[in-house]
Amino acid sequence: MQKRFVLLVTALVVAIVMSIAFAAVFSYYPVSIAIAPTSPPVRFVTGSNANQPDLGPGNTIEVSIGSNETSASLTIHPTYQVTYYKNVTLIVNGDTKAYSIYLRVASAASLPPGATAYIYVYSKGASRSLSGYPTPAPSGYVAAVNLASTGTTFIGSLAGGSAYEIDVYVYIPEGVALPATPATAQLLLIATPSGETPP
Repeated sequence: MQKRFVLLVTALVVAIVMSIAFAAVFSYYPVSIAIAPTSPPVRFVTGSNANQPDLGPGNTIEVSIGSNETSASLTIHPTYQVTYYKNVTLIVNGDTKAYSIYLRVASAASLPPGATAYIYVYSKGASRSLSGYPTPAPSGYVAAVNLASTGTTFIGSLAGGSAYEIDVYVYIPEGVALPATPATAQLLLIATPSGETPP
């Protein structure tokens, strides 16, 4: 009986010690975080060819910029072979300091077999030249973004007060069936004043 009592007391002591050893303890320290929003330093602006006539009856190069200039929507109407859209929108740095600019294709466009679609980024006011036969391609651009593949592309360091012009290039080989619904790519514009790679 005494032995059972000793064992019971021992087990109780062990249980108490274990509960103390594994008890959770929390210290709370006050921290103040002030969230002070600012106007967007990098923004979208319509290009010189935004909402101008496009291929096909009644079509336009549709460019819509959000009310705070932090979103953009483009709809284009290419045809077979190469269709090139020049200066449809701009990325403008309204700040005094430089920003590293990235474009991330979050959702790739599902194109017809053999077709390609690219965004070509140019410095503001840069001349364009497409060369080659039978499928001309541009040159002299700052960066190219493949709309048919997901990933993040570093565009460059955009100085304060400067802008990038956005062109769109589409190639559809003759003979393939045109899609019944638009092939849509979804992108993110990423701007940072730091040299860190965006997460």
